[in-house]
Amino acid sequence: MKDYDELLDKGMEEVPDEVGNSGRFEVPEVKTRKDGSKTILENFQDFVKKFNRDEKHLSKFIQNELGTAGHIKNGELVLNGEFRRGNIQGRIENYTNEYLYCPECESPDTEMVKEKGVQLLKCQACGARNPL
Repeated sequence: MKDYDELLDKGMEEVPDEVGNSGRFEVPEVKTRKDGSKTILENFQDFVKKFNRDEKHLSKFIQNELGTAGHIKNGELVLNGEFRRGNIQGRIENYTNEYLYCPECESPDTEMVKEKGVQLLKCQACGARNPL
């Protein structure tokens, strides 16, 4: 039977290096501009990279939350209609609560995985798996 220190060492080896080293997680500020009757989320790719999520998934969520259509062009999200920056920021915060933070330990170090046909939120910090 293995003792505590051996088990702890084994567990720590399985934790990715980047987990917990990023400091406090902060959601980037939304940067938008108007183009006629369209609103363009200029720093859309910043969110995609920071959240480590598929751009189509994030884009679809924002569009559904705002009740509009849109598309991704040159790394920016082009939304049909005029929306205030704060309104879009709120929708992105809704996304983080639903698809980014672990419901068990509240860590942002998660990934979306599909196992046996079920979409799961897998936490890299605590190992929790929660259905989405």
